[in-house]
Amino acid sequence: MTFNWDTKTRFHIYSLTIADQANIQINSLDVLYQNNNSFIENYLKAETDKQVAEINKLDISKIPEDELKELLQSISDYYGLSHETQDILSNYMLVATFSFYEKSFKKLLDLTGKLNDTELSSCYRKKEAKKLLKNKFNIDYELLTDYPKIEELRCLNNDIKHNGLVGNELATVNPKWFLDKPITNTYDDFKRLMDGPRNLLRDLANKIEPQL
Repeated sequence: MTFNWDTKTRFHIYSLTIADQANIQINSLDVLYQNNNSFIENYLKAETDKQVAEINKLDISKIPEDELKELLQSISDYYGLSHETQDILSNYMLVATFSFYEKSFKKLLDLTGKLNDTELSSCYRKKEAKKLLKNKFNIDYELLTDYPKIEELRCLNNDIKHNGLVGNELATVNPKWFLDKPITNTYDDFKRLMDGPRNLLRDLANKIEPQL
C-alpha cells in the first residue's frame, strides 16, 4: 500500500520517530555497558577470587618464585585488562552516540525536501549545519535544546578518535576537561549527555514543521 502524503504530513509522521529511534540506539549502548560491568562484578571478580583461594591452599614455599610471580601476574593482568575494557567501551559509546546523532540529523533534514544532495552531505560539518539551518529555516542551531551537549559530544568524538587526549575545543566547551589530559572512563559523561540527541532532534523537528 502506497500513501501519497505531502511533505508536511510525511515530516510530521516520521520526524519524531527519527529522534526516538536515535534514542533507542543510544539506550542500547547503556545496556551494553551495564552488561559488561555486570560480567566484571559478578563473574570475573568471583572467578579471580576463586583462583586466589586455590593458590592460598597451596604450599607456597614449594612453588618456585618465578612460577608464583607468573601465576599471580596472570591473574592480575586478566582482572586489570578486563577493567580497561570499561574505559575503551565507555569512550566508543560516546563516539557511537555522536554518530547516531549525525545520521539522524541528516535524515531529519532530508525529510524536509529542502536540501539537495550536496547540502545534505555537508550537514555533518558544524559550520555548514549552522548555515543551512539559518538559511533554509531561519533556525539558530546553537539555540536548540541541548545544543551544548551535542557540541560536547562532537568534541569528545573528535578527541577520542584522534589521540585520546583532551583538545582545545573540548576544554573550552566544558571546564571539567583539562587540556592534554587522557580521556579515561567516560560512562558518567555518557549518562550526562545521552539525552542530548533526542532532545535537540525533537526541538528541531518541532521548529521545522510549521515552515513546510
